[in-house]
Amino acid sequence: MSGFSVMSKEPSIIWAADRLINKRIDSNYYHIKYIEYLDTIVNCGLDCKPFEDICKRMNSGPFGSALLASAYVEKGVPFIRPLNCKNFIVEDNELVFISNEDSIRLKSSRFNSGALIITKIGNGIGDVAIIPRKNDKCNISGNLMGVEIKNSYDNYFVLSFLKSKYGQNQIWQGMMNSAKPKIDMDTIRSIQIPIPSAEIQKYIGDKVRRAEELREEAKAAKKDYEYIIQDIYSDSNIIKFPKGFYTVQSHDFDDKHLRIDSNFYNPLYKNGKLNSYKNVKLSKLVDLKKNCKIQAEEEYAYFEIGDLSTSNILDGKERVKGSELPGRAKLKLEKDDIIVSLVQESIEVTSYVDKELNNTLTTNGCAVLIPRDKSLSGYLYAIISSKYFIAQKCRYISGTNIRSMSKDDLLDMKIPIVEDEIITKVNGLVLKEFTCLRESKQLILEAKQDVEDLIEGKFDMSKLNNESSTESRC
Repeated sequence: MSGFSVMSKEPSIIWAADRLINKRIDSNYYHIKYIEYLDTIVNCGLDCKPFEDICKRMNSGPFGSALLASAYVEKGVPFIRPLNCKNFIVEDNELVFISNEDSIRLKSSRFNSGALIITKIGNGIGDVAIIPRKNDKCNISGNLMGVEIKNSYDNYFVLSFLKSKYGQNQIWQGMMNSAKPKIDMDTIRSIQIPIPSAEIQKYIGDKVRRAEELREEAKAAKKDYEYIIQDIYSDSNIIKFPKGFYTVQSHDFDDKHLRIDSNFYNPLYKNGKLNSYKNVKLSKLVDLKKNCKIQAEEEYAYFEIGDLSTSNILDGKERVKGSELPGRAKLKLEKDDIIVSLVQESIEVTSYVDKELNNTLTTNGCAVLIPRDKSLSGYLYAIISSKYFIAQKCRYISGTNIRSMSKDDLLDMKIPIVEDEIITKVNGLVLKEFTCLRESKQLILEAKQDVEDLIEGKFDMSKLNNESSTESRC
């Protein structure tokens, strides 16, 4: 980009012509890395347009107290928040709803499937996701901005660009640091978007469309095995901390645990139908992983409890030297391991290692279970991650400052062993779920890389004629 000269890269010092100095005078805005990225885009040989030129509509979510959490309803119009926008496609994990009346009242923040949602305030700045095609209408929160793309451009290609390093750096360049980091509407409007041919846009966009379909297939597989688990636990409690009045006799007190807290004896923890199955202590089916020795100069990927959840692919973490890891990074993860949180605040967290990982660790504040019979690993994960098992875990939580359950109590919990064909079916559904999630993630990474290759002149045009190229099946 003409108009500037690099004086030093480290530290970043540039000389800029007057015409490049706009209303922003903070030095971060003119950091050499941002200017070089923008220079690459402008000179990549593609027609570049400001974001606002390819958009039909841009609107932020409701400001201030226009909508409070108390307005959420059990069923209604989906209300998208930043935590739903972290992985390319708007997720329904922890999705909340508002009434249709509130949705209409806040009509400027209503968007339909295909709209892009950008996080503009808080730690998630730069997160961009698309509302999937299965959705009809949604509303967005005040920390988000919704964008409808003109029909002549492929919205899934635009999404891939915004999530590439060239899109992200333009967003971060415009970030204003204050009590809460934020970007304004002008920054988003002015993002430079390179526009390739419709054929290239579709080729890249199809990868994300197929990734969206695979994610839906993963959800369907998960729902199928959840129905099976629901049938096994059909009359069991799913309330994590049930309340009520009941009588406890002295002979009911648990000798082993010496528990005298009333919640432990709530009759809702008694499982009726489960008694018709063979129930085996978890300790008979798994071993507890022990701390490993960390090598100071070796590189590891490390997952904290906050990085884990059900249906979460453990991959893509930045690697750091062992000497830089926290002291709690002690449990090495291997294929078929099941990671279980023991702390009340994250008691629902359960993760599954579906493939071999290289030097990957998690915290010894959780329990990592090693199935003795690998043919049970998917079934055990499905049971342990179920809302029924999690409610039972809550029975054993104790403590004051940090409420948690012990690993011994976890291993004492019962696992229903059902017919072999049911176990095989659940294993297959868990495998399908994680296979689809991995394929989806790979396609998204490929779409981002294609965009970056296109801008850098490395894109292989012969891929457009490859019959095996990924296309959406819809």
